Amino acid sequence: MPSLLHPSDAVSIAQDYFSRGYQGAHIEPPPDGGYRALEQSSSSERQAILDALQSGQLVLGRLDSAAFGIFTDRTASPEHLRSDLPAPLANRLRDRWPSGAIGGPAVRSDSLHAPATQDYPLIPEPVAEPVPGQGPYSLTIEYRWPDGTGVANLPFEVGTDLESVTGVLDHRGAASVEGLNGRFATVRLGSSVTDDMVRQERKVIIAGLQRLLEQERKDTEARETVYQQMPRYEKALVNTGAVFQGAYDAGIGLFDFVVGVSDLAHPTKALMDGLKSAWSANQGNGANSWYESFNSLYDDKRRERWVRAIGFSPSDISREDIAKAYELASLVMTDAQLSAALKDFVTDYAAIQHHTEYAYIGGAIAFELVLAGLLAATTLGAGNAAQASSRIRHARILAGLGPAFGRFAEALKLQGLRKIWRDFDLNRKKRFEAEASPRPKGVDPDPVQLSTRPGKVLPRSFGEAKKLLADARNSIIANGKAPSPKYTQEQLHHIAQEGFADEKFIVRLVEEPHVHRNGPHNGTLGKEGPAGVQVWSTSFDQIAHLDTDPKLITEAMGVNYKPDARYKLAIIDQADAVKYADAETIVPTYGNLTKFVEEKLPGKVENPALTKEVMTPEYSREYEALIKEMPEDAWSDPLGRARYLRRKGLNAEEGKAFDTRFSIQSNTGANEHYTGNGLTKTISSTVDQPVYGAVEAFSLHKSPKTFRQMTGMDGGTQWVELVDLEPINFGA
Repeated sequence: MPSLLHPSDAVSIAQDYFSRGYQGAHIEPPPDGGYRALEQSSSSERQAILDALQSGQLVLGRLDSAAFGIFTDRTASPEHLRSDLPAPLANRLRDRWPSGAIGGPAVRSDSLHAPATQDYPLIPEPVAEPVPGQGPYSLTIEYRWPDGTGVANLPFEVGTDLESVTGVLDHRGAASVEGLNGRFATVRLGSSVTDDMVRQERKVIIAGLQRLLEQERKDTEARETVYQQMPRYEKALVNTGAVFQGAYDAGIGLFDFVVGVSDLAHPTKALMDGLKSAWSANQGNGANSWYESFNSLYDDKRRERWVRAIGFSPSDISREDIAKAYELASLVMTDAQLSAALKDFVTDYAAIQHHTEYAYIGGAIAFELVLAGLLAATTLGAGNAAQASSRIRHARILAGLGPAFGRFAEALKLQGLRKIWRDFDLNRKKRFEAEASPRPKGVDPDPVQLSTRPGKVLPRSFGEAKKLLADARNSIIANGKAPSPKYTQEQLHHIAQEGFADEKFIVRLVEEPHVHRNGPHNGTLGKEGPAGVQVWSTSFDQIAHLDTDPKLITEAMGVNYKPDARYKLAIIDQADAVKYADAETIVPTYGNLTKFVEEKLPGKVENPALTKEVMTPEYSREYEALIKEMPEDAWSDPLGRARYLRRKGLNAEEGKAFDTRFSIQSNTGANEHYTGNGLTKTISSTVDQPVYGAVEAFSLHKSPKTFRQMTGMDGGTQWVELVDLEPINFGA
């Protein structure tokens, strides 16, 4: 028969197995017990198994050992059953013990032929109850860091067949246990933590991060409502960062907060240097050595600078608080799942922010937010953390999760220190010693990547717009060279996602003959299509720094400059275009233009169900290649176009996709060069290295007007201003 384990050992082994897998063995539930595979069992099912093992309703047997954990002697006999067994287990063993005398199944001899004839008495001799603490066995435990200092205050547990003793290692990482009654002992260090605890706290934090994002989205919607209700002149101030620091923003923007803590994320900066240096020098040391080294390297002046940078009062936080928080934050960030979740949170949080905060940050800020949350919660308490700082809105982002971070870090810390010695014979081994693994590396995040986005130029009138262009021209002439791009490529992509809803004016580059098409000033802003006049433009802010030089503007807008042409810049009031021309304006990304086609152009596009399929980067490349070789007559002749597509080897479904994309071009002007990211490529772009010059705007004027009407020449309201463009001679 297998070696049956004592219920206390069975429960302990099963707990270990449930939390991290029992090393070197595998537990199988009884096939007729109605249990699911243990890997698939729920926490309640696992607890039921543990309860059944504890009560003796289930037993755990081991085939690879000769030890009998339920007997007081090495002889398997009912008369040697231990007196501390649960009654159901003891009764079953006695009633079913193999014996010819009691009619149970016979025990076969090694020859597997003759039945054994040994009988056992039904009533065992009484066994003396062991007296706790007065047994013949003892042991000592020593657990140290690599530097030799003790792992202090770590919980331990010693279990034998007859007792279980718990305690805490002293300041030297040592403990002595005397008077044990059981000879065979299992010693566990850090047994109070399980993997389930780590997983549960991780889930709590990740769920909390999602709640924070949801609340931030609601707050952002509220700020946007306030913003949209502002007069235009106040919006202009908001976008230059002069106002909008009321109750919603609590006096500081995300960018300002990130600037304040950017020193922390750069290991060469003084603020971070003391933390990182002290940690690295004492990575293998005990807690006391780390704290002592930190105090010697991190003076009060540096502490005050650091604390103020995070946004707390220096009187709130001591050097010991910082050391403790850094240790916990470093542990938190070593967990791959939680670290990834935090970086995603920071990215999403920054993306949600109102555009007036113009912040561009890297993932390193996640560490500072965790650190701030831990400091706020551990030094001030979770309740007071909400009122901890003048930088309340951002410094406290994770303060509410501080306790969860603390519990998670402590669980990880104990998990890393967990150590076990199983089933040792105390007659042979009485000393248990081991060296703990070094503490995890201190956080060494990449530097925060910061860049301030220039404030938008938001004129309130045509006169102000023309003055801004004149000032830009004077600046260019004074410098003797063309201006550098106003926005980085990353910032252009960000603006394309924001759109132009906050800007009064968009601008359209037109050649003079188009202005006078069909008579003096009888032209329209763009090409006439089946659904209306298509206007491809950009915002005034995007070209204001280029003054009235047509060469600079055409370059930025991806248009070939014609030296002999006469150009004009049409400045268009967006709100009045809606009012007088039934205009719809969007930034023409794939998503925006697809939605526009589906909602605003019903019945205008062929095979509308294929719109989303053809509005992708992949199909755009395919479409561009087909358009390049399409003969001239196929542009206006559907039959000629169909013949061309068949010659190119397109089947019926592929032909439908092409027709869909072709009709989108006809109705919107999104030709084969359309990028789908809302940006125009500059003339200097290449296929492999695209360079973007401006964010595009696409408008459809369903009730188009002539320049005569738009400029108010007939006495109506003026909502378009035409500005002559004159090239600057740089002496080339």
